[in-house]
Amino acid sequence: MQLLARFVLILSLTALLSCKQVSTQTTNSNRTDSNPTHSKPTHNQLNVAFGSCNKHWEESQPIWKQVVKNEADLWIWLGDIIYADTDDLSKMRDDYTTQKSHADYNILIANTDVIGIWDDHDYGTNDGGKNYRQKEESRELLFDFLDVPLDSPDRKHKGAYQTYTYVNDDLVAKVILLDVRYFRDDNGSDGTILGEEQWSWLVSNLENSKADVHIIGGGIQFLPEEHKYEKWANFPKEKKRLIDIIDKLDVSNPILLSGDRHLAEMSLVPLGESSKPLLEITSSGLTHSYRKFKSEKNRHRIGSVVPTKNFGLLKIEKKNNEVTFIAEIRNDMNQLQYSVSSDELSTLLKLK
Repeated sequence: MQLLARFVLILSLTALLSCKQVSTQTTNSNRTDSNPTHSKPTHNQLNVAFGSCNKHWEESQPIWKQVVKNEADLWIWLGDIIYADTDDLSKMRDDYTTQKSHADYNILIANTDVIGIWDDHDYGTNDGGKNYRQKEESRELLFDFLDVPLDSPDRKHKGAYQTYTYVNDDLVAKVILLDVRYFRDDNGSDGTILGEEQWSWLVSNLENSKADVHIIGGGIQFLPEEHKYEKWANFPKEKKRLIDIIDKLDVSNPILLSGDRHLAEMSLVPLGESSKPLLEITSSGLTHSYRKFKSEKNRHRIGSVVPTKNFGLLKIEKKNNEVTFIAEIRNDMNQLQYSVSSDELSTLLKLK
């Protein structure tokens, strides 16, 4: 896999030091060593595209060309890369091969760096958690699809969580991908989603981080509370723990990304005593969407639900030591459905 020449994927000195304690602060070596000389970017922002829920057998996958048109420097899978739903590892491997062989997807991976995390259908079982018996083997197939190097420390710990650091001039963006499947207790148990090992790893990657932006992604929605489907709110102690960590560690410019729902929306809440805005962008429905959607309550929602096929896009800039971003939802014809800028978030919070 190639890293787009405009951006360099690196592992910071801080990350390297943290590896001595937690062995998952990594970058993919084939995304750096294969092209050690990088030209200056042709635009002055980091463009991060993302999405989820992809029927791998579909011949029509028009969103990949639209992502490339938007000059995405990074694509983040947010789960359901394939719909395997099986204990048959041979079938799962074939499903990943089908997706990786898709002509339009190959246009993406030739021009854009690709990372990702699973949700349930690519994990292997609908709404699955820690009791899925093939989870270790499934993780290896996911990492193979994503071209995670065989010697990556991420292959040495349990679970699929990963972190990457991207640098453009003086802008530093850290991406943290959370595994909401491998360690998760049963729904309704009020147990854990991440497990203690992953919680410790998360804290180690956030505390004292010098990154300007922290993108935290996972398969299921973080902030919505009212709907009946999978979400962090089904584990209220875990949800509170996550938000408290982001708040107390004073994480710079945190942005949450999620998938799963076959729709797109944005949610916004204040962070603890600081009341700083915490934005979540849900983008789900690369090949199919919630066509029968009528309405759904989400008291944290800003804007409208997008129930059609979609992908998300973050455009991040740093000027005069100030970081700003624009978050967008676009449909499969690249038409803008909704957008919000970081400058608007505090005002939107006051209006809620």
